[in-house]
Formats: sequence, structure tokens, C-alpha cells
Amino acid sequence: MQYLHALFAGTWAIARAELAIVRRFPRILLAVVAVGVVPAIYALIYLTSVWDPAGHTADLPAAIVNQDSGVTYMAHSVNVGDELTRSLLEKRAFGFRTMTDPEAARAEVRRGTLAFALLIPADFSANAVPGTHRGAGQLVVYTSEGNNYSSAGLARRFAGELGHQVNEMLNEQRWELVLNAASGSQQRLEQLKQALLQLRDGSQTLANGAIQYSAAAQQVGSGFKQVNGGIRTIQSKLPADADLRALKSGAQQLTAGQRELGSGLAQLDDGLDQLTGGASQLGDGARRMQKESADIPFVGDRLARGAGELAAGADKLRGGLGQAQAAMAKAEEGNQKLVAGASALEGGVGKLTDGMGALSAGIRTMAGKLPEDRKLDEFMQGGAQLSQGAQRLLTGVRTIEAALPASITRIQGSASGLADSVEPKVEVVAPVANNGSAFVPNMVSVALWIGAVMAGYLFNIRIVLADHTHYPRLAKTLGKITMPALIVLLQVALVLATLLGVLQVQAPRVAALALTMALASLVFLVVLFAILHVFGDFGRILTVLLLTLQLSAGGGVLPVELSAGFFRDVHSWLPFSWVVQAFRAVMFGAFDNGWAHACGVVVLSGAVAVGLMALFGKWKEVLLADYKPTIQI
Repeated sequence: MQYLHALFAGTWAIARAELAIVRRFPRILLAVVAVGVVPAIYALIYLTSVWDPAGHTADLPAAIVNQDSGVTYMAHSVNVGDELTRSLLEKRAFGFRTMTDPEAARAEVRRGTLAFALLIPADFSANAVPGTHRGAGQLVVYTSEGNNYSSAGLARRFAGELGHQVNEMLNEQRWELVLNAASGSQQRLEQLKQALLQLRDGSQTLANGAIQYSAAAQQVGSGFKQVNGGIRTIQSKLPADADLRALKSGAQQLTAGQRELGSGLAQLDDGLDQLTGGASQLGDGARRMQKESADIPFVGDRLARGAGELAAGADKLRGGLGQAQAAMAKAEEGNQKLVAGASALEGGVGKLTDGMGALSAGIRTMAGKLPEDRKLDEFMQGGAQLSQGAQRLLTGVRTIEAALPASITRIQGSASGLADSVEPKVEVVAPVANNGSAFVPNMVSVALWIGAVMAGYLFNIRIVLADHTHYPRLAKTLGKITMPALIVLLQVALVLATLLGVLQVQAPRVAALALTMALASLVFLVVLFAILHVFGDFGRILTVLLLTLQLSAGGGVLPVELSAGFFRDVHSWLPFSWVVQAFRAVMFGAFDNGWAHACGVVVLSGAVAVGLMALFGKWKEVLLADYKPTIQI
């Protein structure tokens, strides 16, 4: 009981001494005010800069270089590059502007005047629309990570979303073609069935005809073989051309000889006429000689007698010549008939030989045109194969007809639904209004830590008046914290006012938020005091290092699981981690509303720090003249 009395009395006495410093050094209030507003200003500046970056992406400069030449696909002209450019410019998700030179766009990205550039090659539509293989259409998003890593991250995220958007657009167009084609499939199926029915009937007719054709081909082939044999026999029996020429020449010679015979007979007839005339003259002369020689002595009788005989012989000769002339007349008449017959024979023989020549040539031509027996065999075999093929065709048609479905199941749905039928639904627990609100737990914790450090540095926390030496160490600890605690509570009030009044942060439980901020500031303050008491002036360096460690391992920006193993190991031992968790729980209902648990751990860490100061604190006793603030104004 006596200890408690000394504890309270000592705490109150030392606290009054701390407040007296302000009365003795009133200008310290300027520093108090300055230190009081620093955390609020820090939080305001940082949170304002990151409050809603997604709402300002339209101000991020980017370029579109569209060189797409388009493509004609299924009788439709398509230019995906133009459609994509028009869509991006209308949405204004980024500050897009069009450029024509890809190298100029790349140069601007490298200089930092553009965050990224979208390069659409000339063959983009030609490769993307047919979709011959995965990733055929290549879009290039050119960015620089060194210029700004966050901008490059936005460019990478934009590239993924752009690929999904283009694929969705192309798939929707493809599905629209599929649905349009499928809408008439049932009617086309009926038409196909009717056509197959007709094809089956035609195939049956063809098969029957092929059978008849095969039989006819056998007959035709056999007949042609017989014709071939007959033609070859006739060809072998035909007279040679030389014999025909000799026959024609003989007929011509016969006609010529007959004409010469007629000429000889005519000459002979003329000679007979002359002989007849001579015989008449001889007879007349012999009779005159008979008369005249009768009177010749001695020989007259004999002369007369001889002349009479000569006259008688001349008469006989004339009679014979008359008969000869009659026979010659008949001979000439017969010869004329022979000449006419020979001429007719010559003409007939000429026609015969010419006809036989033409017949021979025709037969040879016919023999040359007629197919060989081998080809006739192939012809007959082809007829059999045709019949077999027709039967197979009929069988195939029947198979296809049996395989056709009775109806076609139509694809249900729309083109857009089939192109993008899956949409993940994210169910968010502990929702956050915006990016700035998400940063509040981390940045407010940092601001309060900085405020606690600055508040602790205003006063010399390791000196006490010589009059207060006898008080317990815990009393000294609590008493020395009084003035810095008031300053950090001022900081809490200003930061809370900034969050609620200026940044319009949505806080469903303002009182709990204020309590959390107060606990965090006070705990940060006592942790700072503990470090300075235990480690002395070296503790000032440790406070900076501890802030860095807590920012790295506190899980305020990135999940601690993404950090290295050491940071994951120390995460749960840092007060900063639990302060951030308490802020998230009170502001967003995070960690299954585990605000009380987080605050309990924070209070526990503060109690540990107070205990360390009470046990290991190093105090320096000074006179009133030396009892003054750390800084002088």
C-alpha cells in the first residue's frame, strides 16, 4: 500500500515538474504545436497522393501505333486494329494518343514522356482472326520498368486485360458466325436427307445400269474381237496394189490392142475392095483378051482358052473377095463390139482397181482404228469394275443415310455469352472504399510512430530532479511520459480530424478508431522511451532502424508471406504489426473483427516496454536549473 502511495505521489510530482518546464520555457509550445501537426500533415500528404490512383489512369500518357492492314475473312472485311483503337480511345482508361511511327513511340517511352506504347503490327488481323494457332496475333506493349516500375506494372496488367478483351471480341464474332450457321443446320439436314434419297435412287439406277453396261461391254468386246478377226482376214485376202495396177494396165492394153485391130480390119477391108476391083478388071481384061486372042493364028485358041480360064478364075476370085468382104464386115462389126466391150472393161477394171485400192486403204484404216484385244479386255474389265464401283457407291450412300442424325441439337446461348461464359465472382469480406483508405492503417501507424519519436525528442526523458530521486522507478517512468503523452494525444486528435474531416475516411466506429490511435501512439512512445533508457543515446539510432524493420515486416503494404523468411519470423513480435491489424479491424472489420485481440497485444507490448524502463531504466539526477527541454527555442 505504501508503494502505491509512493507510486501515485511520485508520478504526480514528476508530471507537475514536466508541466512546469512549459511554464518556464513557454516557447517550447511552438515546438509542441509543430510536432503535434507533423503526423497529420504527413498522413495528409501521403494519403492524398495515393488516395485514388485508379481514378487518374486517364492522365497516364500512352500511345497507340496501329499499323494493322486488316484481312478479308469469310467474305467479311475485318480490321481488328481499327476496332481496338477506337474502343480504347472511347474508354479513356489511359491517356491514349495515336502515333504512326512505332520507333518514335518506343523512343518516347525510353525518354519517359510515355508510360507505355501499344504497337499493333500490320499483320495482326491476318494472324489473329483465323486463329490458326495459339497466340498467332501478337500485340506489343512497350514499357520501361526503370522509368517507373508502377507504370510498367499497369502496362503489364493492361496487356493481360487487352488480350482478354481482344480474344473476347474475336470469339464473340466467331460464335456469332457459328450460331448463324447452326440456325439453318436442321433445314440443311432435311435438304441433305432429300438429296441423299435422290442420290440413293440414282445410285441404284446407276448400279443397275452398270450391271447392264458390264454385260453389254462383254458382248461389245467379244463382237469387236470378231470384227478384228474378220478385218484382218479380209486384209490378208485383198490383192496387192501391184496386182491391181497390173490388172488396170492389162485392161488398158486390151482396149488399145482392140482399137488397133479395128484399124487393121479397116485397112484390110480397103485392101479387099481394091482386090475386088482388080479382080473385076482382071476378069474383064481376060474376057477381052479371050475375044481378041481368038483370032490370033496358032496360039489364039490357046490364048483365048487361057484368057477364058483367067476370066473364070477372076470371077471366082471376085466372088471369094466378096465373101471375104462380107466376113470382114462382120469382123469389123464384131471388133467394134469388142472395142466397146474393151472400153467398158477398161472403165470397170479402173473402177474396180480404184475401189479395191480405196477398200484396201479403208480396211487398213479400220484395222488401225480398231482397239487391240488387250484394250478390249481392259474395256470389258472396266465394265465389271464400274459395276462394282456403282454397288460400292450405293452401299456408301446407304451408310451415310443411316449415319445422319434425325435432328441437330441447336447450341443454346448468345454469341457474347458463349465467347465469355465464365466470369469469376469475387466475394469481398471487410470491403475497403478505395486505395487511400487501404493505406490508412499503414500510413497512420507510420505517422504516429514518427510523431512519438519527435515528441520524445522534445524532452530529456532520462533526467529527474534531485528532489524526486526517492520515488520508485515506475513513478519516474510514468511521470516523465506525461508531457510527451499529451503531445501524442494531440497528434492523435489532429490525425483523426484529418482523416474524418479532410480525407472523408469512412469509419463505422469512430470512438474505437480514436481509442486505437491513442493506444498506438502511447505504446509507440513507451517503446521509444524503453529503447532510449535501455540503450542510451544509441537507442536513437535503434528507433530509426526499428521503424524500418516494422515497415518491412509489419505487413502494412504487402502480405508478410511475400517477404523473406526473417521478416515473417519477426512479424508477430513487432507492435507495429498489431497496430496495423487493429486499425484494419476497426476500420474495415478485417481479421474477423479481431480488434480487441489486436489491441490487447498492443497494450501488452506497451506494458512490457514500461516494465523494461522500470527495471532497467537509467536516470540522471539534476538540479532545477538543469531541468529543461532537449531543444531550445
